[in-house]
Amino acid sequence: MKYIAECKRDQEGMATLAVVASIALITLLIVLGVSRRAVNDIQQTQAKITTEQSLSRAWAALDCAIAKIKHDGIHLSKDDVAAGIAQLSPCQHIAGSQLWLDPWQNSDRGIWHLYATHAQQQVGVTLAKATGARRSSFVTSGSAAFYGGNTWRPAKGRKREDGLYECHSIVAGGDVMIRPRMPDESQSESEGKNSSNGFTVSLDGSDECAPEYRTEVSDYTVADSRDETGARLKKDVQTNVENMDLFKDYFGVPRAQWKTVREQFERQGGTVFSTHGDPSECYDPLLSAVSNSTSSENANIKVWVDGPCDLSRGEHAVLASDVPILLVVQNGILALRGGMDAFNGVIYQFTSTPSDNDFADQWGMSISESGQMSCSSSNSNIQELCPMITSTVTDPDQARHVPFWFHGSFITKGAFITDVPDGHSVVYGSFKPTYSGEILQKSFAGLRQWRPVGNSYHDIKPPHGEG
Repeated sequence: MKYIAECKRDQEGMATLAVVASIALITLLIVLGVSRRAVNDIQQTQAKITTEQSLSRAWAALDCAIAKIKHDGIHLSKDDVAAGIAQLSPCQHIAGSQLWLDPWQNSDRGIWHLYATHAQQQVGVTLAKATGARRSSFVTSGSAAFYGGNTWRPAKGRKREDGLYECHSIVAGGDVMIRPRMPDESQSESEGKNSSNGFTVSLDGSDECAPEYRTEVSDYTVADSRDETGARLKKDVQTNVENMDLFKDYFGVPRAQWKTVREQFERQGGTVFSTHGDPSECYDPLLSAVSNSTSSENANIKVWVDGPCDLSRGEHAVLASDVPILLVVQNGILALRGGMDAFNGVIYQFTSTPSDNDFADQWGMSISESGQMSCSSSNSNIQELCPMITSTVTDPDQARHVPFWFHGSFITKGAFITDVPDGHSVVYGSFKPTYSGEILQKSFAGLRQWRPVGNSYHDIKPPHGEG
C-alpha cells in the first residue's frame, strides 16, 4: 500500500509538472508573439518616421521654390527646362531634396509641374499663368458712366446651340449708367460730325449676340443699375461684381506685389517713367516709346507711367501702332479731351493700394467742407476737363474719385481696364471699343506671372494650410 501511495504521489507531481511546463510554453509563445508584434510595430513606426522626414524635407525645398517664384518670378521655356531650374538654384538641394520642372505636354495654357523629391518621396504643385479671366471691352473694379453715342464690339462668350453668343461688354465692381445725349444737349466738336447717339452692341461679320446678352439704349433714354431703368442693361453688362482682383487676374500676383511686375516690365525692355505729378509730361515720352518700338521685333510695346497722364492733343492723339501697346498708368488720372484713332492694345490703370483713389488734386479740384466744388489748374487741358467733371458728376465724393475721363471720339481695339476700387470712370462722347482677345494676350505677353494653382498640391496637404 505504501508503494501504491508513493506512485500516486509521483504521478500527481508529474502531472503538475506537465501542466506547469505547458503553461510556461504557452506563456513563452505569447511573449514571443507579442515581441514579434512589438518589433513589427517598431519597424513600422520607424518607416513612418523616415517617410515623414523625407516628405518634410521635400516640402522644405518645394516651399522654398514657391516662395522664390512668388517673390522674383520665373521665366519658363519648353526649349530650356534647365534654365528654369537654374532660377531656383538657391532652393536646390535644400534638406537634401531635388527640384524638378516638367511642362505638361498636352496643355494649351502652358501649364508646368514643379516637384521636389527626397529618397522615395515626392511632393509637387501645378504652375500656371494668369489668364486675364475678365474678358470684356471695358473692365473696372469701380463704377462707370457712359454718355453720348457708343458702338461696342464686345467679347465673345460661350457659343450656344442656337449659334448665338453670350457677349460681354462691361464688367464693373460697382454700378453702371449708360446715358445717350438728351434732347437739350448738343453734339460736341470732339465727338466728330454725325456721330451716333445711343448705345449699341454687335459682333463683326455674321456673328450675333444673344438678345439677352445685347444691351441697346436708344436716344434720350437712360439705363442705370441703381434704379428701375437698370432693366435695360442686359447680361452683357455685369454690375456690382464681388471680389474683383484685377491685378491678379491679369498679372498673376496680388496688387501688393506690383513692384515685381514693374521689374519684369523693365527687364523685358519696357519704358518706365514718372510724370512727377504733371499730367502734361505723359504724352511725349509715351509717343516716343511707341515710335521707337514700332519696328522692333518685340511682341508688344510696354509703357509704364507713374503719375497722372493727359493724352489730350488738340484733335487726335497719334498712338497708332501695328504692335500692341500695353499702357500702364499707376496712381494717376488718365485724361483725354479730343480724339484717339485706332489705338491698338490695352490701357491698364491701377492704384498701388485700394485706398489711393482720391484724385481731386490731380484734377485741380477743390472741395469745401460744404461740398462746393471749384477748379484751378495750370494745365490748360485739365483746367477745361475739371469743370466738365464737376458739372457732370455732381456728387463731390464721387467726383474726387474719378480716375478716368475721356471726352471726345475714341476708336480702339483691345481692352480698357481700370483697376481703382470705388473709383468712378466716365466716358463722354463717341466711344467705339472693340474687344480683341488676341491683342489682349499679346499686350500682356511675357508679363503674366507663374503662380501655384490652388488645390494642386499633391501627396499630402502642404504645411501651413497652403493650397
